[in-house]
Amino acid sequence: MSDTFYALATPPGTSALAVIRVSGPDVPRLVFEIFRRKLEAANDRRAMVGYYRSLRDERVDQVVYTYFPATSSYTGRELLEISSHGNMFLVEQILEDLGSRGCRLAEPGEFTRTAFLEGRMDLSQAEAVADLIAARSAAALESAHRQLAGGLGEEIERRVEEVLAIRAHLEAYIDFPEEDIPNEDQEGPIASIQETVSRLDRMIATGRQRELLHRGIRTVILGAVNAGKSSLLNRLLGEERAIVSDTAGTTRDYIQDVLQLGAFGIQLFDTAGFREASDVIEVEGLRKTEKIVGTADFFLLVVDGALPSPALPDELLGRLEPENSLVVFNKCDDPGFVMNDSFLPGIPRIALSARTGEGVEEFLALWESRFQSELLEGAESRVLYNQRHIGHLRECRDSLLRARDGLRAGVSTEYVAPDLRDALDSLGAVVGNVDNEAMLDVLFGDFCIGK
Repeated sequence: MSDTFYALATPPGTSALAVIRVSGPDVPRLVFEIFRRKLEAANDRRAMVGYYRSLRDERVDQVVYTYFPATSSYTGRELLEISSHGNMFLVEQILEDLGSRGCRLAEPGEFTRTAFLEGRMDLSQAEAVADLIAARSAAALESAHRQLAGGLGEEIERRVEEVLAIRAHLEAYIDFPEEDIPNEDQEGPIASIQETVSRLDRMIATGRQRELLHRGIRTVILGAVNAGKSSLLNRLLGEERAIVSDTAGTTRDYIQDVLQLGAFGIQLFDTAGFREASDVIEVEGLRKTEKIVGTADFFLLVVDGALPSPALPDELLGRLEPENSLVVFNKCDDPGFVMNDSFLPGIPRIALSARTGEGVEEFLALWESRFQSELLEGAESRVLYNQRHIGHLRECRDSLLRARDGLRAGVSTEYVAPDLRDALDSLGAVVGNVDNEAMLDVLFGDFCIGK
C-alpha cells in the first residue's frame, strides 16, 4: 500500500471552495503529472494556479495548489493542498483520480497523527488540534490555542526537570557510595517531592475548568410554576423557544438550547416548575427536572418578585451554593414587586423583567462575571488538562507520594528510585513519549478524516 494518502479537508457539500490534502513521498511526482510543472525551490509554499489533469489527461477543474516540502509541511512529509471549486461532482472526480494514481484514502486524524510521529508536535499539541476544531466558545478556543502553542508541553517539561533533579540527587548515593559526597540527607528530597506534588495537584484541578469550557456550562433555570422561567429563556435566546402561559404547569418537560455568554458556551435547560404534581405527565416532568439538577454546573433560580418567596425542596437547597447559583427576582415591572433580601441571603441576586427586558443587560453582566470569578478563575491564562492527561498526572503524583513516604520511613534509596522512574514515565506519557499503537488509534480515531 502506498504511503501517500489523501482526503477532503473541508466538509462535503456544495460550497465556493473545497480543499483536498495529499501527503507522502509521491507528492513531487503527482505535482509534475497533474499540473505539468517541475518543482523548484522558488515555488515551495507558493499558491499556484493550474488545471487539474486526470490520469486520462482530461481537464477536471482550474484549481489553486500549494506544495509544501517535508521540512516545512504540517505533516513533516511532502504535502500538497489543492483548492478546487466546491462542486462535489468535481471534488469526487479529483478524489477518484488520486486513488487511481496509487494514493490511498487517509484514515481519521492521519495528517495530524503523521505530524506527531514525525516530531512536528507532541501528543498534547495533536490533541489541541481536535480541541480547536470542536471548540464551542471563545474561552475554549483560547485554551486550545495555548495548548497548540506548546504551553502544556512546557509545563510538563518543568515537572520532568524537577523529578530528574530529585532522582539525580538520590541516585548519586546509589552509584557513587564510596565518593566524597555529603552524608545522605532525605529532608531536601522530601521537600522537593512535596513541592512537585503540590504543583501536580494544581494541574489536576484544571480538569474541571477544561470540561466546563469545552462542553459548555450546564445551567439549569429553576423556580416555582409561573415564576417566569420560560419567559426568561425566550428573552435570553431572542426567540419564542418555550410556550408562555398564565396556566400553571405549562412546561412539562425540560427544554434545552445553547447560548453564547461572552466568552463562554452555555448549555441552557428550562425545567418544569416545582409544585405538587397534578397528573402523571407532570410527575414525569418533575422527575426529569431532578435528573437535570443532579448534573448541573450552575443554577438560575427564578423567583416571582410579586409573590411571597417560595419554599424550596430540600434536595434543591442542598445543591444551591453562592459559588454555583444566582437568584433572579423576576417581574420587577409589577407594582407589587419586592426583592426579598432574606430569601437565600448568601446567594447573589438581581432584579429584572423577563417580559419587558428591564434589567436583563445587568443580569447578563453579573451572570458572566460569576463564571469568570467562581467557576473559571484563572482559566484564561492557564494550561488546562483533559482526562487523559489527568490520568497520567495522577499516576505521577501517586509514584511521587510513594517515594516520599518511603523516604520518610527510612527506606533505602535504591528502593525509592523505581518510583521516581515511574513518575517520569507518567509525565512522558502526557506529551507522547510512549510506544502504544492502540492508544494512538483510539486518540486519533476521533479526528475528522482530513485532519
